[in-house]
Order: sequence, then C-alpha cells, then structure tokens
Amino acid sequence: MRKYLGILSIAILVVTFIILQSLVGKDIGASWVFIILIGYSAAVLASWYSERGFWRKVSAAILIVLPAGYLIILAMFMLGMNGF
Repeated sequence: MRKYLGILSIAILVVTFIILQSLVGKDIGASWVFIILIGYSAAVLASWYSERGFWRKVSAAILIVLPAGYLIILAMFMLGMNGF
C-alpha cells in the first residue's frame, strides 16, 4: 500500500483542484483556504509515508514547486505594483 501513496498524493492535489474549480462563482467566503490547507496537508502526509522511489520524488517535487511558485508570483505582483 505504501508503494502507491506517492500517486495518491498527486491524486489528492488534483481532486482538491477540481473541488475548488467546482466552487467558482459560489459564495464560500474564506472556506477555500481551509480546503487548500486540508488537501495540501493530506498530500504531504501521503508523500511523506510513501516508499522511496519515482512517485515519492515526483510528488515531493510538486509539493515543493507549488508553494514556491505561488510565492514567486506573489512577490512579482507586489514588485510590479510598487513600480519596480
């Protein structure tokens, strides 16, 4: 079972994205933050407990690139708004 947790980690991220896309246009307030945190935390746990191998590396890379990319885009936006 631990062999497939890396794939499950990627699947959890995809399902979280699909859930968030299905809620576009609905009034959910700040609940989207909790949905992202729960989905990301579950994906991290699945990746953490998976066996070493290709799928663990792929899921770990995705879990690192997603927040790093978000922070880079956020920083670029803030610098652009300041007229840098």
